[in-house]
Amino acid sequence: MESLDKAAMMMKEGSVVGIRDWGYPGFLTAKEFEIFEKFREEVFSVNRPEDFRSTVFSFSKANEEVPYALCRWLRARKYNLEDTIKMVEEAVVCTAPARKQNFFPNPKEALMVEKSLYIENYPQFYFGHGKSGYPVFISQPGKMNLDKMGCLTSVPAIIDYHWYAMMHEYVAELDSMRRSNGNFKRYECICILDLANLTPRKLGKRALDITKAQSFIDSLCFPEILNKMIILNAPGYFTMTWKIVRGWIDERTANKVDVIGHGKEKILRKLSNYIDPDQIPEDYGGNAQSIASFLRDDMLRVADSERIVGSTLELQEEDGQLVSYKGHTSKSIFVESKQTVKLSFLSRMVDGHTITVKNTKTEKVLASVVLKHDGKSDDEVDEIPTRVDLEKEAGAIVLEGPATYTVDFVSNGPRRKHMHVLMVVKTFAHEQAKTVSAPQDADIICKSVLDQNVGSNISICTGDFPDPQDDTELSVQASPHTERRMAIAARKKFSTLSSQNSSGEDYCVPEVERKTNLMC
Repeated sequence: MESLDKAAMMMKEGSVVGIRDWGYPGFLTAKEFEIFEKFREEVFSVNRPEDFRSTVFSFSKANEEVPYALCRWLRARKYNLEDTIKMVEEAVVCTAPARKQNFFPNPKEALMVEKSLYIENYPQFYFGHGKSGYPVFISQPGKMNLDKMGCLTSVPAIIDYHWYAMMHEYVAELDSMRRSNGNFKRYECICILDLANLTPRKLGKRALDITKAQSFIDSLCFPEILNKMIILNAPGYFTMTWKIVRGWIDERTANKVDVIGHGKEKILRKLSNYIDPDQIPEDYGGNAQSIASFLRDDMLRVADSERIVGSTLELQEEDGQLVSYKGHTSKSIFVESKQTVKLSFLSRMVDGHTITVKNTKTEKVLASVVLKHDGKSDDEVDEIPTRVDLEKEAGAIVLEGPATYTVDFVSNGPRRKHMHVLMVVKTFAHEQAKTVSAPQDADIICKSVLDQNVGSNISICTGDFPDPQDDTELSVQASPHTERRMAIAARKKFSTLSSQNSSGEDYCVPEVERKTNLMC
């Protein structure tokens, strides 16, 4: 255990510590420093397991300094040593299941659905940073769509995602600021809570259960990380209630919260006290991009990172449409020239749906699938909804343009029963093949694979694998399956390419004519 400079930890003699600095390194009283030292000894004691220390130093990957981490926990229990140790012990138990999963480093695996679809229906995200370097977190519960969320994921999965958000996303924000600002020591954030369009329905049991679980985790396992909460677009009754509640809580906590009503100019003035205008989204009068544009850019960035090398399909739009009906209904999708659309369907209806996709003009059926939730009931929020991706079904169906398609939904349950299914429409543009700098381990893609024993009309970029013995007319052959199979063959060239190429040039698989036969 390293020694500490006591003088650097203590408040200067004769000085008065303000509410905002109480309990931080450099502002401790003699009594507080004594408790700090005892807590530090306890944390580094050989009698304590490693999980005890890793719980205290939860932001170690962002290199939070030891004194600041220890003081966070002590402030949370007002420098009561016994209560602080008990809090850490409870946090060790709370974090144990998530710790076994490394706190879910992949958000898609945590949610069991694309992160962008979840954020669209429950906007919670980091957007820039404050004047003192604090990451800015924006939550918009008024835009929560509980019906869509019910088709997307489960409550336990949302909690798993929250572990990801705290231990990976938030840590990355902290580390980024630490590296760019050597004076950034207090690992805290500014929270903007936007109550616009919040209705009583959106404060139902499911929403409250999620909020309570997230708040419990944050207060127990990540104490003292709130620097400022700014509540925007607060309705009149909320503002009046806050004036009453403010008198019931301690002054230090109350000073962290500001409540603002409606009005972009009023909101901008308040936010500008803590955040520079170029870090404030256009929605709140700032000079930064709009929230919708920011979230779309993030969605496209993630999609590009997951795009297979050699793919010519670049995601343009992602739209989750909730289809609610009785008996049967239909939806129309128009696909423009040089576009490809991929469809996915999610539902938790145990009676199930029969979903048919056909070309509107020719009435040629491209796919007909039964989507039936294999869970206990329609309302079991702890279960992950059942999902069907047409691209992964037999025939690997995607929709090619220009053409219009009809999607028919037929209930397999009682005619008068309300049925819900989420249709996810992903629109791709045909672009140049994605490249990768060589050499990069097993991700090298050779310039040509025509000398491989895989056939002369095959491309890793696009196309299909036509069987010369099979002239069956297929509607659409999806490229990702082709890309994966070709990538295996292409990687056999890796060692040869690594030895032959030393110029560092990018490798790109040549484009060839697509062999898709689409009946329009």
